[in-house]
Amino acid sequence: MSALKAPEARPRFLHFFKYRSLTVLVSSVIVVASLLLLSATASAATEVIQFPDEELATESVLPVFDQPVSTKNRVVALEKRLEFGAALGYALTEPFYNPISLAGQLTYHINEEHGINLFGATFLQGLSNEANQLNPIPNSSPPINANLQYGAAPKYLGIASWQYSAYYGKLSFTKDYVMNLHLYGLLGVGMYGIGDSSNPLVSVGLGQKFYFTPAWAFRFDLRALVYQGPDVTSIRLDNKTSVQAASSFDQKLFIEGLLNVGVSYMLPSF
Repeated sequence: MSALKAPEARPRFLHFFKYRSLTVLVSSVIVVASLLLLSATASAATEVIQFPDEELATESVLPVFDQPVSTKNRVVALEKRLEFGAALGYALTEPFYNPISLAGQLTYHINEEHGINLFGATFLQGLSNEANQLNPIPNSSPPINANLQYGAAPKYLGIASWQYSAYYGKLSFTKDYVMNLHLYGLLGVGMYGIGDSSNPLVSVGLGQKFYFTPAWAFRFDLRALVYQGPDVTSIRLDNKTSVQAASSFDQKLFIEGLLNVGVSYMLPSF
């Protein structure tokens, strides 16, 4: 009687390779499915949608603000503030007399744009350097003095003006220091004292203030003065020995420039 032959046992490493092959197959299927899904998503994302031209907008409209505000939170506010100033003046077109003046001004700011400015100045007495050279007149024989010191010289100036602060801005000198500024215009009337006469005038001006604190500022303004006053060249003065009355001279229309440089201080609003 023959004995049954037991089946041969498979090597264990064959089971290992069978398990490894199944794992690789499943992983491959997952990777391929992921790539197909990613490709479909990308295709959908890059799909271009087209609309008929008649359905597209043909013009654009910018937003309109009912109350535009150009500046918020001003460092230097003007409304209801009183401003005092002192300045040194120079008459740009004065040929005969001392062009230097000492000035003071007072400004009340009604609001951020409009204000009332009161300006007063007194002129230093004496002749200009050019007029001094005419005593005596060069190449005159015998020597003759022009004697302009006996003419009607400027003495004082007073002007009441409407001040319009047209522009408020900032000027950066360094990364850490910013200076605020105001650009303003002036329009006013006043009196110009020349000799023993007072002459009405009209004044137009332009100025700039540079604030180094919210209250203190450097102030520069240039004013044009239009008036009718005595013309000291209309009569001879070489034979005079005393100052002549303004009525002794002919009247003439003058347009002169006055430059003022100074400082100003603003009180708190009230």
